[in-house]
Amino acid sequence: MKKKSDSERLILPMRMELELLEQTETTIFFIWSNTGGTYRVERDGKLIYNGTDNSIKDENLTPGELYIYTVERLDLEDNVIERLKLQTGTENYQDDFINRLQQITVSTIISESKTAIAWGSIDGILSFDIYRDGELLGTTEKNQFTDKTAEKDKAYTYWIQGKRPLEKSEETMKNGKSVLATFFGMANVKSTQVKASNEEFWIIKRVASRKALLRELPTEKARIGQPEWQLRYLTFLSEEFLPNPSPLSLNRFFKGDNRSFDPEAKEYRTRVDLNIRFQEEGASVDCSKDVGTTIAYDWRKKFRKADVASSDGIELKEVKEDNHKVAIDLKHSVSNPLVSSPNIDYQIAANFYRVGIYDIIGIHDQAPNHEVYLKSGSDAEWGQIHEAEDKGLSWMAGPIACQYWRISNFE
Repeated sequence: MKKKSDSERLILPMRMELELLEQTETTIFFIWSNTGGTYRVERDGKLIYNGTDNSIKDENLTPGELYIYTVERLDLEDNVIERLKLQTGTENYQDDFINRLQQITVSTIISESKTAIAWGSIDGILSFDIYRDGELLGTTEKNQFTDKTAEKDKAYTYWIQGKRPLEKSEETMKNGKSVLATFFGMANVKSTQVKASNEEFWIIKRVASRKALLRELPTEKARIGQPEWQLRYLTFLSEEFLPNPSPLSLNRFFKGDNRSFDPEAKEYRTRVDLNIRFQEEGASVDCSKDVGTTIAYDWRKKFRKADVASSDGIELKEVKEDNHKVAIDLKHSVSNPLVSSPNIDYQIAANFYRVGIYDIIGIHDQAPNHEVYLKSGSDAEWGQIHEAEDKGLSWMAGPIACQYWRISNFE
């Protein structure tokens, strides 16, 4: 059999990949592989470019906004040969954020061959651990990760974890907090100097299968629906009884909730439920809140007194909505009604989009247990989106490092 010459061999076409991505507060610029021919680019289902250039600069965008781009490579008959999907956003340089995760952009790039995630730099973090569906894939010193082993027809959840010294925090009085946290770590047998003075950052990304994301898109009108989400945030104490950190108090023990993580639990310190519903025009947000009863016991664990803290410190501070997005800012600060002690503090800022995606950002003390769940109108069960185990009631003190988390989806 005659061997084929080089000119007779089939030459495989170049794959289309993203080569460069840059963002400012109002522009997004990216370049993809120059495979030749014609390209079509959509942003959130709207055609914004059709031509032969392999780059685009999208201008006059909104700061801190999330966008989805679809790049299509066309043949001579305008049939799609290949697609590239990009979920990214503009930066946000507002000075009043205490959570660095509110300022950075998290980008997800989907191509035929791989999934890539990139995120903005966080001062003081030297490396990030990357997990996929709970399995550690590796550690990187870069602000990006490319997964070439993901199956094309399978959805995944990625976790990106980083830690930094407390003195790098954006919070006010950060230097004082760092020094106090170090002393706390020396004095607290359940902690260490490193743990108490290190902030934790978690970036979570839920990504649908590449097969689903790269399939033929519906029309823009058909894609815009009326989604509904329910978000539940609970704080709780897992022990049955907790000793009072103050040994001189007559309230020697407090009743715990005696449970593990459970979205339907009836025992909790606090519970907040948010219901976000898009309608044909506009959207609505409902908020309900509840505080569990605090019960104190004497040294023999005999009942002494009980009370319920005020829920006034749970405040839906701001809701902004337009035809395509709802933005929420929730602040939580609830005290122990029986003794003077640090409050249970957390804050979340969340964006929910009509196209079915969300971006939720949170910060909280590392005590007590925190659990956050989400479900859409079509889901029968709650899905956990954040979990943090209690590191001890002393971790509620102001000088101790916080935990920061952010979750978004590309589905």
